[in-house]
Amino acid sequence: MAQYLYTIPVLLMMLLCMLFLTVTNEFILATHKKGFFIAFLGEFFITICEVLSIFLNSSAIAFKPIHFLSNYIGFLLTPILIILFATSIGSFRHFKGAIIGIIAYFILFNCLVVTNQLFFIDAQNNYHRGLLFPIYVISYFLAVIYLLYESLRYSRKGFLQHKIFAYFLSFFFLASSSIQVFYPKVYMTRITVVLSLCAYYAYNIELANLFDKLTGILNQGTYLRKVKYLKKDQVVIILDIDNFKVINDNYGHQFGDECLSNISRAIKSVFGNYGQCYRIGGDEFAVILKRYHNVEGLIKRFEIAVADKFKNKPCQLSLSLGYSKCEKNDSFEAVIQRADSNMYDAKKQKKASETTVLNTN
Repeated sequence: MAQYLYTIPVLLMMLLCMLFLTVTNEFILATHKKGFFIAFLGEFFITICEVLSIFLNSSAIAFKPIHFLSNYIGFLLTPILIILFATSIGSFRHFKGAIIGIIAYFILFNCLVVTNQLFFIDAQNNYHRGLLFPIYVISYFLAVIYLLYESLRYSRKGFLQHKIFAYFLSFFFLASSSIQVFYPKVYMTRITVVLSLCAYYAYNIELANLFDKLTGILNQGTYLRKVKYLKKDQVVIILDIDNFKVINDNYGHQFGDECLSNISRAIKSVFGNYGQCYRIGGDEFAVILKRYHNVEGLIKRFEIAVADKFKNKPCQLSLSLGYSKCEKNDSFEAVIQRADSNMYDAKKQKKASETTVLNTN
């Protein structure tokens, strides 16, 4: 126990540092920022409560109310913080369900506390677990499983190495946080939670750096790294918006940003299940398909999706698109060059067609 208490100042300083970094961070999503802030702040107070419960156990009877309160707050908040943090990772999509779960847990928790079935403080101010303490353990692990679910679902946005890391981090959190549950004298939970939160924070920053902030799809840097490892039968699609500068000049940059976001959503909705989508320039996008799979059909679906998104807008967008399949012994530069050349050929043909129509009129 003494060794554990030596770590407390370090844990508290680490939590304060992470709170500062969270507040000042401008890169992670707003929902994740809220989740990290709540988690780090809550963990700060839970750690203080755990220290109080250790110091006050078997102390003077006058400290019994504080001893009880420190245990009450620590047990109550731990699963709730895990649920709220997991919900923030999922961008609060399951917020209503999480709130219902928290309310149900709160009612059950207080019923167990009132009947001394979760824990109780005896007449000598000694802490004891109640007979139904396993119900709390089940609640805790349900919260952890929910966190693992949201973490693994979120990791799908990244690449294989990010998924592997998410699995590793999930296993570490689950295994390490189990130790104190089964061996109460081994104080591991707070250390595990703080280390896991810091790892989650670093992982979130790493994953956020893969994505374009405006459109939410993968960014140019990620594309340049990924395209170097093209494999046979993969397809590179390159597209850009025709006359985008004119749109910005006539309708304003705010509308231009809205157009980019809508285009990105259309790209992701059509191509997202078949490959990875990127914004590689101001109005230029790319898709890397995992394999050659009905590309022309996907392109037609994409054109319909774009037309649908802009049918009630003040202007109708047109896009030029080209693609190239990676053949055996192809370099990635050759594949990109072909796709780029096909895209510019499509743009030239479109301009030539428009010129012909104007001359005819």
